[in-house]
Amino acid sequence: MIWSCDSIGTECSRLGHKLGWRFLTCPKGNIESASIALVTINPGGDKYLPPMWSAENGSAYVVETWKDRAADGMERLQVQVQRLFQTIPVAPENVLSGYLVPFRSKDWKSLENKQASLEFGLELWRKVFRQAEKIETVIAFGKQMAPHMSKLLHANANPKAEFCAGWGEQKIDLYECAGQRRLIVVPHLSRYALFGRPGNVAEKAILEALKN
Repeated sequence: MIWSCDSIGTECSRLGHKLGWRFLTCPKGNIESASIALVTINPGGDKYLPPMWSAENGSAYVVETWKDRAADGMERLQVQVQRLFQTIPVAPENVLSGYLVPFRSKDWKSLENKQASLEFGLELWRKVFRQAEKIETVIAFGKQMAPHMSKLLHANANPKAEFCAGWGEQKIDLYECAGQRRLIVVPHLSRYALFGRPGNVAEKAILEALKN
């Protein structure tokens, strides 16, 4: 598979996706420079938006206006991601971030040709991680991401520890991966606003996961 805008566009059409696609939510140069990656499942939305390979003006979680908010970076998920990276700490614009599956859909359940779309996305990210030699930590949102990310990170990602997320029974899970990388799977922050809550439980959990 050729890794390019054309290849994503061709596959988007072949698989019947009507809402367009988006791949990276950061500058493309972060592939080679970043030590932390954030991978989420796929871009949401219920209307067509033009294709976007990367966000060259910074992190989409900071510099873009989402869901008709009045200001850049103020949608709930954007705020949560900013707080997450304040905790680590790392500037969002220095993180390698993007979507595992680049094809847009209203939600994951409604994505057309899900398995073929997922396999395409996994192959894209295999190419990314082959170039992203400095990546030490991969963060994924949503527990359904764990088996996909385990497969992506050369399989056999072994559960190492779990930490209370500060929201009912929700946990933040730590996995050991090949190449001395760690995978941290966080409940999806669009649903669980974990960061900035009383007691800083999620913040402490992330810092503990990074120590392991």
